Amino acid sequence: MSKETKWAICSTCDINCGLLVTVEDGLVKSIKKNPDHPLTPNSICVKGANANKYITHPDRLTHALKRVGDRGSGQWEQISTKQALDEIADKMKQLIAEDGPETIGSTYGWSSNAGAASRRFMNLLGSPNWTWTGYVCLANSTVPSKATYGFWQFPDFHNTKCIVLLGHAPGPQRWTAEYLWIKDALDRGAKLIVTDPRRNSYSDQADIFLQIKPATDSAYLLAWINVIIEEDLYDKEFVEKWTVGFEQLAERVKEYSPEWASEITGAPADKIREAARMYATNGPAVIPWGAVPDHHANSTQTLRALTILRSITGNLDVPGGELLMGYHPEILSDDEFELNDRLPVEQRKKMLGIDRFKLLSWETLEKTGPAMEKVWGKKYSNQVSGGAMAHPASMWEAMKTGKPYRLRALISQCNNTLNSYPNTTHIYEGLMSLDLLVVMDLIKSPTAQIADYILPATHWLERPNLFNYWDWIPVYQGGQQSVQAPEECLHDWMLWRELGVRLGQEKDWPSTMEDAYDERLKPAGLTWEKLSTQDRASAPEITFKKYEKTGFGTPSGKVELYSSIFEELGYDPLPSWIEPPESHVRKPELAKTHPLTFFTGMRENYWFHSFGLGRSIKELRSREPDPRMQIHPDTAYDLDLSDGDWAWVESTSGKRIKLRSWLSNDTHPNVVRVPHGWWYPETTGSEELEAALSSLWKSADAVILHDSDEYCDKEQGNFQLRGLACKVYKVEDGTEGTSYIA
Repeated sequence: MSKETKWAICSTCDINCGLLVTVEDGLVKSIKKNPDHPLTPNSICVKGANANKYITHPDRLTHALKRVGDRGSGQWEQISTKQALDEIADKMKQLIAEDGPETIGSTYGWSSNAGAASRRFMNLLGSPNWTWTGYVCLANSTVPSKATYGFWQFPDFHNTKCIVLLGHAPGPQRWTAEYLWIKDALDRGAKLIVTDPRRNSYSDQADIFLQIKPATDSAYLLAWINVIIEEDLYDKEFVEKWTVGFEQLAERVKEYSPEWASEITGAPADKIREAARMYATNGPAVIPWGAVPDHHANSTQTLRALTILRSITGNLDVPGGELLMGYHPEILSDDEFELNDRLPVEQRKKMLGIDRFKLLSWETLEKTGPAMEKVWGKKYSNQVSGGAMAHPASMWEAMKTGKPYRLRALISQCNNTLNSYPNTTHIYEGLMSLDLLVVMDLIKSPTAQIADYILPATHWLERPNLFNYWDWIPVYQGGQQSVQAPEECLHDWMLWRELGVRLGQEKDWPSTMEDAYDERLKPAGLTWEKLSTQDRASAPEITFKKYEKTGFGTPSGKVELYSSIFEELGYDPLPSWIEPPESHVRKPELAKTHPLTFFTGMRENYWFHSFGLGRSIKELRSREPDPRMQIHPDTAYDLDLSDGDWAWVESTSGKRIKLRSWLSNDTHPNVVRVPHGWWYPETTGSEELEAALSSLWKSADAVILHDSDEYCDKEQGNFQLRGLACKVYKVEDGTEGTSYIA
C-alpha cells in the first residue's frame, strides 16, 4: 500500500486555502488543514474537507458529450475528448471565416484556475469578447483602485488596529482563512465596525454596528468622508504631499452630512459620525474587500469613496493598513502570460459593451498603462482578471439580436452561465441563439444541458496549481496534484492550449501546464517541481511606503482623489450619491406594488456559488436542503407565513422564484434576503426533467434579477443585485417543490 501527503490548494472559493491531502493507492483518504502553510495556516471549511466526494460522485462527468437532438432535449452521444476538440475547432474556424474572430466569446468561473490561459487564447485568436464571473464581483473592484492610487490594495490584518466590514462576514465555513485573520486581529484588540442590512455573525462583537438599507453604502461612506474632513481627522501631511484634488473633494462632500446619510440609510446620524471618527482615529485600519460594494448600479463611485477613505486617513502601504504589494519581481505574472499586446487595436474596439461602460475597456488599460509600467513594470494590469472585460448582458444581446454584430459561439468553462449572471431569461435566449455552445464542467449543469458539446473537467485535486491570487499579491504558492483525473477529463489550462494548437497558435503554447509554470518561474531560478515540493511558496520581502521612491501608479504619480482617468473617460472624477434604481424614494409607486426590498449575492456556508455538484453531496446538502429566504417574523406574520413555508418572491420583472421561509429577527422588517445560485441537480436525468434545466427556473436568484442598462453601473456596467423591490406571498397552489432527501 502506497501512502503520501500532498500540499494542495483548494480552489472552491477565492481564498484558495492550502490543504494537506492524504492519498492511498491513488485515492484521496483525507483532506485536512495545513498548519505549516505560509498564507492560510490551519484553514479549512466543510467544502474543502468534503472535496473528495466531488471527484467520486456518480454525477461527475468523465467523458465528452455531443448533442444529437434539439438543443436542450437531453439527447447526447458520448465521444472522445479529442474528437470533441477537433469538431469544436473546425466549427470555430468556419464561424471566424464568416464573421471574424470577434464572433467567438468566452466566460469562465471560480472553480477554474485558467483565467490567464483563457485570456491568452482569446487574445491570440483576435477576439475581445472575454468575460468571467468576476464581472459580477471582485474583478470590477480593481479598476477604481488603480485609477485612484495605481494598484489594488490588500489588507494587513496581522498588524491592523481597526477593521471595517461592509456586509462582509467571513466565518468558519466561508472565507475561512480571512475569518481566522480577523479573529486574530480582534483577539489582539482591534476595533470592529460592521455595516449590514441584517445582523450577522460579527454584529454583536462589533464596537459599532450600522444596520442600513440595502444598496445605500455609498451614502454613509460619503458621510464618513464629510466627517473626516470637517473635523480635521485626515492625515494632513500625506494629503498635502501625496494627493491631488483634495479641495474639490472637500467641496463635493459638504452636502453629504451624517444627517443626510441617515435619511437614506436608516442608520442614526450619531452612529455614522461615531463610526467615521473610529475609523479615522484608530489607524492603521483596513476595509477588506467584500462583495457588497460590487453589487450596485452605483458600484464604481462606492468603490471610489472607499479608495478615498483609505487614502486621506493615511492607511495606504503602511503596516496594518492597505498594502500596495505590486508584482513578484522575478516570476512572470498572469498579466504577462495573457499576451495582451497580441490583441490587435482594431479588435479591442469591438469589445461588446465598451460603447457604454468604458472603465473596463482597453481604452482604460491604455490610459493606466504608462503609469503602471513606470511604477510596477507591467503595462497591462488585469489584476484579479479585472481590466478589460466584455459586458455580459451585451454579449447575450449580441447573441440574440446580432447587434452591434452577431456573437455566434461561446466557450463556458466551469461557469454555470445561466445562473452566474443576472436575468436568466436574457441569458437563455442568447445561448439558445448560438451556433456553437461549448461547456466544460464537472457536472451537467443547466448551462451544459443546452450545450452542443460538454467537455469533462478536472477537479482541483486532480491538477497542479501555481497560484498568487491573480496578481493581487506577489506571493506564488505551489499546489500539488493529489490524484489522477479520469483519462478523458481535461485540465482547465489544457482546454485553451488544445484549442489554440488546432487554431494555429501552437508556437505560442508550452506543451503542458507544468512546462508553462516552469517558464514563468525560470527568471526566479525556480522550477515547478522545486516550488511545489520543497519551497512551497515564493515571495519578495514586504516593504512599505514604496510610493516615496516611485510615486503612485497614476498619471500624476499621486493619489488622485479627483481622478484624471475618470475625467478623460467622461465620468464624474469625484464620488457621488445616486439613488438605487428601485428605491422607494426614486420610485415611490413601488411601495404599493412591491413593498419589500431584497438583496442577493451572499455566499452560503456549504457551497460558494452556482456550482451544482456541491448540492449533490449528502454531507453538504443535508445541512441546507432547500433555498431559504430570510424574512423578519413580523413581516412573515403579516403575510401568513410560518417558518419553513414555501413562498414566492416576485420582482418588478414579473418573474418569481420559490423559496422556503426562514424567520429571523436578524433582518430588517422591510428587507428580504434571497440565496444565491440555486438549482436542483437531483432533478437532472430524464429528457423531460432535463428540458426544464434541473429546475433552474424554480429558485435561482438570477431569474428575478435585471440586466438592462438602467440596472447597470454607468462606468463599469456591473449589476444591481441588492436593494431591489419585491413582493412576497405564500405558495397556495400545493406546488411546494421537492425537498432534497439525503
